[in-house]
Amino acid sequence: MIERVLIDSDVVLDVATGRIPFVGESKRVLAHMEERRALGLVSAHSVTTMFYILRKLGGSDKALEFLSGLLGIVSVATEGHNDIVQAFDSGFPDFEDALQHQCARSNGCGAIVTRNTDDYEKSRVPVYTPREYLAAFGTVE
Repeated sequence: MIERVLIDSDVVLDVATGRIPFVGESKRVLAHMEERRALGLVSAHSVTTMFYILRKLGGSDKALEFLSGLLGIVSVATEGHNDIVQAFDSGFPDFEDALQHQCARSNGCGAIVTRNTDDYEKSRVPVYTPREYLAAFGTVE
């Protein structure tokens, strides 16, 4: 069993926006964390990104309500100066993905769950789609 899992913002936004056809599996990933079968983490920078997107879609109050509820299920992974420098030097083509990867590494995560697995080809942390994660560590309904 993986103890710590970094949840990429795309998975959380699937739930927040009800994005079909991804919302079901993404909800089950978050339910897995809510059941404390693993410690779910989101990066600090993802919280601000998600707030920005959700505020644009439904206003500040709804964004804050959703994210406050999310923080009852997952924890916020810390990021610092060294994480940013290492992300710059990682060779990832996309900086945000590099920072997610570095955040997962520095916070001891055994997995990253994202729908964009191709963006993590250079990852040293195992990367799963929600479906793959649920098949390996939870249940796929």
